[in-house]
Amino acid sequence: MNLFGLIISVLYFKIAQKTKKIPLLSKFPPILTAGGALILTLVLFRIDFSTYNESAEYLTFLLIPSTVALGYPVYKNIELLKRNKRIIYAAFVLASVFAVISTYIIAKVCNCNIEVTESMLPKSVTAPIAIEISKNLGGIPELTACVVVLTGVFGAMFGHRILKLIKVKNDIAIGLSIGAASHIIGTSKCVEINKEKQIVTSSVALVIVGILTAFIAPLFLFLIKHFN
Repeated sequence: MNLFGLIISVLYFKIAQKTKKIPLLSKFPPILTAGGALILTLVLFRIDFSTYNESAEYLTFLLIPSTVALGYPVYKNIELLKRNKRIIYAAFVLASVFAVISTYIIAKVCNCNIEVTESMLPKSVTAPIAIEISKNLGGIPELTACVVVLTGVFGAMFGHRILKLIKVKNDIAIGLSIGAASHIIGTSKCVEINKEKQIVTSSVALVIVGILTAFIAPLFLFLIKHFN
């Protein structure tokens, strides 16, 4: 059994977590640092990506249960969600619709072909759901995974700063924004700063927005093609 991909991925991620103490690297999420080191290793040693990917398939499988595990803090704070259900439901729908439409507009402005556009539409959705949406739309799953990670990393690095800049201070609003826009990677930043309300609402947002996007993206593309 080839465990090269599994071992090197975990090793680089643990090293990346340790480098958070280095001032120059402290602003970068571990997934970005580890991913960069991993890409460099594959290029330098001329290791084919498919070989690495096959040996790291167990990590890919764990994406789903790791996402489900976020349900525990949500369960603990179910009353918080009930008290704010109206604004939360509205935020879910608005975030899903805006993410799909804004991504489509950006793709058209950049003159992307339809296959690339379909791959980018679920960019704000957590990877296991985004990849399935991409497949169903006719996109390129590998490109989708790349865009999803970049979106999450951007949210983790700049999401809280942007919200602070526009004077958003409510933890529920912050959590909803981070989870809806930058899925599980952005949510990990909420975990890092240990804000429980942000963790709860962000966790719910990344799951529900993912489910809504699975319905909204195909419907949106159908309407676009029909009226064109």
